[in-house]
Amino acid sequence: MGYGKINIFDIDVLNLTKNDVIREIDQLISVQAKQKFYFVNADCFNRAHTDAEYKQILQSTPYILGDGSGVRYASKILGNPIIDNVNGTDLLPMICQYSVERGRKLFLLGAKPGVTEQMKDNLIRKNPDLQITDTQHGYFDWTKESQQVIEKINQSGADILLVAFGAPLQEKWINKYFDQINCSVQMGVGGLFDFFSGNISRAPRWIRILGLEWVFRLIQEPKRMWRRYILGNPLFIFRLYKWKKLNTK
Repeated sequence: MGYGKINIFDIDVLNLTKNDVIREIDQLISVQAKQKFYFVNADCFNRAHTDAEYKQILQSTPYILGDGSGVRYASKILGNPIIDNVNGTDLLPMICQYSVERGRKLFLLGAKPGVTEQMKDNLIRKNPDLQITDTQHGYFDWTKESQQVIEKINQSGADILLVAFGAPLQEKWINKYFDQINCSVQMGVGGLFDFFSGNISRAPRWIRILGLEWVFRLIQEPKRMWRRYILGNPLFIFRLYKWKKLNTK
């Protein structure tokens, strides 16, 4: 790959741009190779701190992408500033444009019944030539029905699989079935489908530029998000300084 890396809690985050990600996706599909792509933010690192399986998955995956102001702040503290906020919400329109230009096919997996279909309709409305081969909601029995879902994905002929189960479930599912799935790109995208289905509004651009999108999300869903942000963000920074101190020679 040839990109720089930022090591945060012994997990290597690629220091690259969104355009770099598109180039990597194109290269993988062109040579019919396969790879996992996972996004990490402050909450992901907090989860990995107490979930050894999730942390091991992140450590063993080459394409870990830094998402959000927490990762940007952490990279500055560590003296290795990240050059781009590579988040799924900004990256997906670029993936759609690329897919139209190159004739790539997408499969959408995750979220509640109806959400994925609405997202598909919205994406095709904006990109009439976009090929979304099929969709599947995430509310199936993973122990009994995963094989059926995998067959559905493979039969669709999709090049790019977007999985929206939320972290760390999506990473664990992809990691478990990676070898059985034919898609070149298998990407965990968290709550992305809720944004593009229209269920949740995204923060205005000026708020995103200031790195305060988390505040906007907290206002939208305070009962669900307060623990993640009000408790989680300070905990992430505390652990970061402690980890930096232990790893500074």
